[in-house]
Amino acid sequence: MDLKKQLRMVRRWDVVIVLTLMLASFLPLGVFTYAQAQVKDAELIAVISADGEQLAEFTLAEDGKTEEYVFTDEHGHENTIIRDGLKVYMSDANCSDQLCVRKGEIDAAGETIVCLPNHLLVEIEPSQPDADVETELDIIS
Repeated sequence: MDLKKQLRMVRRWDVVIVLTLMLASFLPLGVFTYAQAQVKDAELIAVISADGEQLAEFTLAEDGKTEEYVFTDEHGHENTIIRDGLKVYMSDANCSDQLCVRKGEIDAAGETIVCLPNHLLVEIEPSQPDADVETELDIIS
């Protein structure tokens, strides 16, 4: 088939549908960017939990303080979590892969550090979750 025959096969509504789908593919990006902007203004906390049980939390603030939490369980697993101003990182862990230590610093809502061998999770959350933002995300997802 030559190019003219192929172009005659394309109808006006085919182009409209393709363009509409292309534009709609950017909708999730806009929604999540808007939600992140709403959360950005909130006070953030770092929640430390192991096996689904919350162990400690740090309020992230530019106060010049450094806080440390050492997690030790009955199996001898040990992790050291540091809050340095607005950033949180895992400075030391006795797990074999050290992925949690190599993750580096986290400082934004939704970011996590996970130590799978030691069943430890460090997650940054807004201190006062905005109900409207959560509802919007739940409806779309």
